[in-house]
Amino acid sequence: MLTLTNLDALRDRYPTPAERDRLVEYASSVRERQIAMNDLELMGDAVVEDCMTKMKEMYPNIPRYHANGFDRGYRDNRLLLTYIAKAMFFNDMKLLDDQVLTWVRTLFKSFNFTPKFMRDNFTLIRESVRKRAKPRTFALLEPYLTHTIEYLSDIPEPSRPEV
Repeated sequence: MLTLTNLDALRDRYPTPAERDRLVEYASSVRERQIAMNDLELMGDAVVEDCMTKMKEMYPNIPRYHANGFDRGYRDNRLLLTYIAKAMFFNDMKLLDDQVLTWVRTLFKSFNFTPKFMRDNFTLIRESVRKRAKPRTFALLEPYLTHTIEYLSDIPEPSRPEV
């Protein structure tokens, strides 16, 4: 797969025939990717609202540990959707990891969130997108949403959970 992060390898050489084919394939998908990115931008607030409503029911003790936890959760989830959309547009999972997920995982571990909490939150995000999105939009976003679930829930169980 040819992605934004590995295009740099072409700086000093011509692409191979296979790389050219992948570039043409990507170029032909740009319009659909832009539509999917626009769709996610438009539905983003509702997606995050769905998630946060359910998380408040599932984790009512969050304010006990994190005074502004749900407000920050709303902000963080909305921001993550922006990065997910951007990574999908550029067809680049590594971009998502490098620009946001590695940092977010470290941050959330420091908050003593559990792997289950993380999985619940980001699964709710994915399922809300699935419910609201056009099938083609969801098909383009789904690998990035699922990757986010797996990447962010791959944390150790904290010794003192704060959820």
